[in-house]
Amino acid sequence: MTKNFFSSITIENKKAKWTAYFFLAGISFLLYFNSIYNSYCLDDVMVITQNSNTLKGFGGIWDHLTHDYLYGFFNYPSGSAASPWRPIPLITYSLEIGFWGKNHPEYSHLINVLLYVGCVLLLFYLLSTFLLKEFWVSFFATLLFAIHPIHSEVVVNIKSRDEILSLLFMLSSLCFLFKYFLTNKKRDLFISLFSFFLSLLSKENAITFLVGIPLMIYFFTTQSWNQIIKNLIWFLGVVIVYFILRINIIPIVSTNPSESNGGLIIINFPFLYANGSEAFFTKIFILLKYLFLLIFPYPLSYDYSYNQIPYVNATEPMVWVSFLVYGSMIFFAIKNFKKKNIISLCILLFLITFSLASNLFVDIAVTIGERLLFMPSVFFCIALAAVGNHLFSFLSLKYNIKKMLLSFLLITPTVIACGFVIVNRNKDWKNMDTLNVADYPKAPNSIRLNDGVGNYYLGLSQKKGLSKQTKDSLVRKAIVYYEKALSFFPEFDNDLSNLAVSYNILGDFDKAEYYWDRLREVSPENPKLGDKYLANVYLNRGINTNQTKNYDSSLIYLTKALKYALPQQDSVTANCYYHLAGMYYSTAKYKEAHDALGKLLELQPTNKAAQMGYKSCEDILKAAATPK
Repeated sequence: MTKNFFSSITIENKKAKWTAYFFLAGISFLLYFNSIYNSYCLDDVMVITQNSNTLKGFGGIWDHLTHDYLYGFFNYPSGSAASPWRPIPLITYSLEIGFWGKNHPEYSHLINVLLYVGCVLLLFYLLSTFLLKEFWVSFFATLLFAIHPIHSEVVVNIKSRDEILSLLFMLSSLCFLFKYFLTNKKRDLFISLFSFFLSLLSKENAITFLVGIPLMIYFFTTQSWNQIIKNLIWFLGVVIVYFILRINIIPIVSTNPSESNGGLIIINFPFLYANGSEAFFTKIFILLKYLFLLIFPYPLSYDYSYNQIPYVNATEPMVWVSFLVYGSMIFFAIKNFKKKNIISLCILLFLITFSLASNLFVDIAVTIGERLLFMPSVFFCIALAAVGNHLFSFLSLKYNIKKMLLSFLLITPTVIACGFVIVNRNKDWKNMDTLNVADYPKAPNSIRLNDGVGNYYLGLSQKKGLSKQTKDSLVRKAIVYYEKALSFFPEFDNDLSNLAVSYNILGDFDKAEYYWDRLREVSPENPKLGDKYLANVYLNRGINTNQTKNYDSSLIYLTKALKYALPQQDSVTANCYYHLAGMYYSTAKYKEAHDALGKLLELQPTNKAAQMGYKSCEDILKAAATPK
């Protein structure tokens, strides 16, 4: 690699370096400034708006430290766990509420933007001071990182602060580690180890640097492998401490797909219905899509869940393209490892930091997640800047064009194009409705996005001042998306419930009952079941038909009402027994009336009308049984 990207500006030029810092900070902040006006969105409900521990403000900090990531959202019994241990991002949310109160997403968004700016500046400091030590290569690598649109989800989605904090602390750890190699001060080593620990407490994928750190030491220092291993032991010690704390604070559990129901099965376990080979080849295919998103990050979507990326097998050509691309990368990295080729290092670090998100070693609850490229993208941007350095050097010599001109001819339109994508993408994240509507055309076969757009139209239909015709039209639009989601996954509980509600709004009660019954089959304990509503509707129908002496219909309706009312064992159940008894009494079925009143008295022993009716039925039955 060329020692000086431009001979006129060197690493010693402090003015140029400070200018670079201000430029990188400014562009990083400006690109995401409009996100400050966004609301809470997507998974923010789980970590902020509906997380009981977070909502305590300062009082929730200890709860975050002593429970897993989503304990405050699920509120399951103590001693169980449903998510990793990531207390640091949760503590920041509680601090925000402690200082500013609830429902202030603008502060959360601003903090995310500032933390992102911090990542950008730390990356430039690390590259220009300790690793590359070449001003312009370091600058352009950092600039590419700052403007890469793939980072928009991480910055704009408040919940993804775990990604930002994990990288921020990891960069800090690396800065102090390489500073320690220069100063030999134990204080720098301690700060490096502590920063690494905080990175783990932000998100556990920082553990991949246990492999990455020794590689970086090998490439950027003259230490022997014995010295490298001695330094690595310190970081291994931190990981051991982390796991000891983790195991003692919350249990390590493996989630069983059978414990989920409805749509959560296929959303949280996207390869559940793929056979072994399909799952493997689909994961290889997805790796290629990740690489494509890094190279050409457009269009972007927050969701790629089932069935947006169908299962594939060995007959899919792109699977073998993926094998070829990644195989070539690995071959190049290994071949050039001893030469300390920077591209070789970047490939290895990219693969290492991306390994946990790849689904190859452990299944995660994501098919594709743009946020998962946040840390690995650092090494993609470094490699791209290094390749650009060689390319510009070659073109400059061949065509006698100044490298300065060549670089800015390419970088300027790239910055403009990426800035345009990012600023507009920030608007998509305004709220959940805008996000679903914006992303649906990009992933029209995702059950989650179909559900989200359906919710959008159903929500619109409930606004005041709409005519009946407009309201029904919006509900019918919602039904189209809900039914499309069910066509991909018939057990999606959210949409079974939503379809029941939608058809009920339209007055198609039979279809509403049909979807509620399907929901009951999928999720018997689902809180969205319409049992109480169905019981009341059928009870009223039974009463009305009984009053018109249409006893056959009355029996059908009251029996159905009792079926839905029985689980509640409340006043509606009692009313069902009362009116069933009345209907039986009117049709001289005194034994059935007697039994129904007996059930009613079990629920309401002091009901005088039931007592009188029960005694009357007994007298009639005794009289009928007495020989004349």
